[in-house]
Amino acid sequence: MVAAIDSPLHSGLAHDVEKTSFAPLKVVKLQLLAAAVLALLWFCFKSANAGVSSFAGGAICFVPAGLFAWRLRVAAVKKQHEGYIVAFLFGEALKVFLSVALFALVAVRWNTVDWLALIISYIAVLQVYVFGLLLVRE
Repeated sequence: MVAAIDSPLHSGLAHDVEKTSFAPLKVVKLQLLAAAVLALLWFCFKSANAGVSSFAGGAICFVPAGLFAWRLRVAAVKKQHEGYIVAFLFGEALKVFLSVALFALVAVRWNTVDWLALIISYIAVLQVYVFGLLLVRE
């Protein structure tokens, strides 16, 4: 008989996090879908560069939101109210800082970015987060 392995991957917390449905993560999936659809539209109707720029704009929105949602999910599974509040505040600050850093990275490193596609997609994907929370409920 083989003994059970005691590791973080096999802990109850990891199992609970994996099986729990969580509305903010569902919204981030909707954001990813919206970014992909917008990128495809920009690609088809303008250019490949516009499509990639569009997806980058969506990613600037959904990557920080995904990290934020994941931190909230882990804090919620731990069921520690103080930890949840700290995770929320730290996650919001991280989301803002990471968004600004990603915009700065694009501005400094990407000479051929299509700013119109990037900004429009960023705003559209950001709206998915705002309205998605109203649509996706547990």
